[in-house]
Amino acid sequence: MGAVSNNRIEITPVHSFKPSIQQHWFIYTISLFSILLAFTKFGVHAITGICLLSTSGLLIVYCILSVYTTKYIITHQGIMVRKGPFFRKFKELTYGDINNISVRQGSMQKRLKVGNLVINTNQCRRILRGIKNPQKIKELINKEKSSAYERRTSLRKIL
Repeated sequence: MGAVSNNRIEITPVHSFKPSIQQHWFIYTISLFSILLAFTKFGVHAITGICLLSTSGLLIVYCILSVYTTKYIITHQGIMVRKGPFFRKFKELTYGDINNISVRQGSMQKRLKVGNLVINTNQCRRILRGIKNPQKIKELINKEKSSAYERRTSLRKIL
């Protein structure tokens, strides 16, 4: 269980992970093609070349920032998700709310050994993108979910 300090609950993570940067392979490919096109066809002095360079650069920077600022934490109580560079707080999905977990992988994602976890609850649907070894993470979540259920039922029997 978590310890309380300064009115904040500290949660002990079971597993903490970040998405893989390889998940954005298509965006990087298109952006690099745009940069190459900007230099060879339009040049950096033409407005079209400058627009292509700045748009591609901003897209690459945003993708890199979103990967490095996204964090997923599996705890004994649920899954905590913080996505993207503009969010500071974690959103929590408790195991009691989770109805279904599925793995989605495209052909390129299978080659890169990354995938997306789709977590369905009654209220929302969360997609954890770019997870390395998504099957293992799904198994870990299901294992923690079943142990949380066992803890709740054994606590009810005691009370």
